[in-house]
Amino acid sequence: MTTATDQTFGEIAPWQSMLDRHRELFLDMVQGSRIGFVSREASGILPGKHLEGVQAATEVPMLAWQLEDGGMSARIERFAGMASTKVDLLLVADEEALETMLNELGGDTLSVIKRLIRRGRMMFFVFKNKAQLQDAGYEDFLDSLGLAFLGACR
Repeated sequence: MTTATDQTFGEIAPWQSMLDRHRELFLDMVQGSRIGFVSREASGILPGKHLEGVQAATEVPMLAWQLEDGGMSARIERFAGMASTKVDLLLVADEEALETMLNELGGDTLSVIKRLIRRGRMMFFVFKNKAQLQDAGYEDFLDSLGLAFLGACR
């Protein structure tokens, strides 16, 4: 489901513009690579909860970035829980993090996301193993977030 606007994530056009500015980070990713963002409060994904049992009470908005036609596209989809999500990476942001990201869409949003992860304002979930992420071309993107999943030695 794609909409031009959503209360949680605002207008899609600024997200798309930000993704277009950072196009080089996504060049090595394979077609269909997907990254999702959901609200921590709306999704029910809270620190310390067992994730197997996390099921959103209702479907909530998810900002999805999907690589298609050589570029990353932004859209709003529905999130109904961890078991049914179809993303490679899921970032779960608290209200403060969502507001901060929205305010920084015209700037260096990825650096902002990196700081939010480090401060615990955003949780980060991976749905593929290390080899799958490497094969899908996530190295540059994850490095930009300070998440060097391949380590110092290669």
